[in-house]
Formats: sequence, C-alpha cells, structure tokens
Amino acid sequence: MKDLADGIHYWPAKSAEAGVVVLLHSSQSASSQWRELIQQLAGSTHVIAVDLLGYGKAPAAKSSAHFRLEQEIPRIKESLEKLDISQPVTLIGHSYGGALALKLAAEQWLDVHSLALYEPVSFHVLPEDSPGMLEIREVSEAMHGKDATECTRHFVDYWNQAGYFDALPAKIQGLMVGQAAKVALDFDALLNEPLTLDDYQQVHQPVLLLTGEYTRRSAKAVVRALAATLPKVQEREVAAGHMGPLTHPVEVNPLITDFIKGAL
Repeated sequence: MKDLADGIHYWPAKSAEAGVVVLLHSSQSASSQWRELIQQLAGSTHVIAVDLLGYGKAPAAKSSAHFRLEQEIPRIKESLEKLDISQPVTLIGHSYGGALALKLAAEQWLDVHSLALYEPVSFHVLPEDSPGMLEIREVSEAMHGKDATECTRHFVDYWNQAGYFDALPAKIQGLMVGQAAKVALDFDALLNEPLTLDDYQQVHQPVLLLTGEYTRRSAKAVVRALAATLPKVQEREVAAGHMGPLTHPVEVNPLITDFIKGAL
C-alpha cells in the first residue's frame, strides 16, 4: 500500500491491466471501514481507498458554509490522474460515500464502469413531505444547538440503536466527537444536493444496490426511489442495519466481490 495524498491510499494489482475500484466510506467513519474488503480485492484489483474530507488522514473541509458533495471530488480525480489510470473504475460506496459515488457517475466526473452501493443516503431525491424526508430532517434538526457529544450520540444511535454510542470505548467516542462538525456538513450536502431522480436515470452503468433489512425508514425510502430509477440495477437485501458494511462484512463483502467479478 502507498499513499497517493493525505488520506488516499492505493494498493496496486499484480497486472497493470487489472480492474480498478474506488472505495468511499460513510459519514463518521474512514477508509479503514473497508479493511476486510481491501484484503479480498488487493492483488487482483487496483484498489484506491479514500478518506473523505474531515475523516481519517484527509484534510478538513476548507469551507463550512454551504458545503456540497462536489467539494469531495477534486482529490479523487487528482489521485486517479496521478496514477495515469486509463480503464474505467468501479465505485464502491456506503451511505454518504454511496451518495458521492452516484454523483460522480451521474455527472461523469470519472469514467465509471459500475457501482456497488450500500444504502446511498441521497436524501435530496425524497419529496419534502415524505415520511423518509421528514424523519431525516428531524434527525438533522435535533442536532442543532447541541454540543459535539450530544450531536454525535444522536447521530450514532439513530443509525445503530439507542445506547450504542455510550457503549463504545472512550477512545472511539472521542474520535467520533471530533468529527461531529463534518457530520453536520455531510447532512447539509446530502439534503441540498441539486441532482434529481431524472439525473440519476442517466446512470446507465450496472449498479448493485444493497440495503439492510433492519435499516431506517429514511435510508429505505432512498433505496426504493433509486431502485425505481436506475436503468441497470440489481437489488439485494442483507440481514443487517444501515451499518452493514462494518457490522456484517461477512454477509456484505461477498455480494460486492461477486458483483465486481461479474461486472469486470
């Protein structure tokens, strides 16, 4: 493994002509969430794992005013250009990273071959008065005016279960609390992204769309909307929640690796 830039890590394949995957993680996480998947792909595939802004070893977001998904893109593009990669890439994204992957494909920021997405939280595709949108706006608004610890507890427990944050080791809690400001920016970007379902209908690449059986209403609503929109989509459900790639990698990773093999 070598670092291409702060927070962007690269595992070259044995063959220069091998396929390329780009891994994009969820909010309140880092590229290390894909550790087991990287081990399975490394050697046979060029693997690029990205720490998104404000997470892992990545720099902080430069602006907190009107932060948007587009601000995540230059580092990713520059890293691929640095590697002089000519073949199309497969994007693997979870939650916030899944929403970013869809934007990269819809707006053709990268030459994308296929996408494997676990619950991309593209909340902006939901109608304002829909139950899913009302739920996620309630989560976002409940974090306003709270200190970083309370915000983090609310966010983490929503995507897991009540009491989850308090049960974590103090060191992990501290790391998460330190990322609370970026989580707020992520919410802003996801809720205010200008792309629409009509835009996502132009994503003609094969898409594997994974969802957890025990996930939240907001995430399920986004998956349903995208599944009805994306032209070449395969849907699979996992007996997990929204954090399935971290909590149930044994179930999630084979679905991703099988899809990649078939797509490439």
